[in-house]
Amino acid sequence: MNDVKQVLSKQIKKRLKELNMKQKDLIEKTGQPKSTISKVINGVVTPRIDVIIPISKVLNVSIDWLVHEQEETLDGIDQEIITLLKKLDEKQKIHVYRIIKDIISLVEHNQTTSINNK
Repeated sequence: MNDVKQVLSKQIKKRLKELNMKQKDLIEKTGQPKSTISKVINGVVTPRIDVIIPISKVLNVSIDWLVHEQEETLDGIDQEIITLLKKLDEKQKIHVYRIIKDIISLVEHNQTTSINNK
């Protein structure tokens, strides 16, 4: 099992890249000292919970996600969709969800109609 410091470092770097954020953005948005964030990102320290919580909020991920190495189960486009959705507020997410459901229903209906017409 990997060291928590290293997993946390890897997960934060991964999420920063997904969000197109820099270390300085994380420092500004969490209000944590530059030295603290630098040590966490570089895997030097295991931070206290009062440091992890604002990091997880800014990165919009769970604390569990930050401290556990995750296997990649999503392909590129699935991950890109999730990244885009995470940028939306709750009302926007619901709207997009309904649109996606309608599109999937239409696609499934067209496939069924196409099969029945053969």
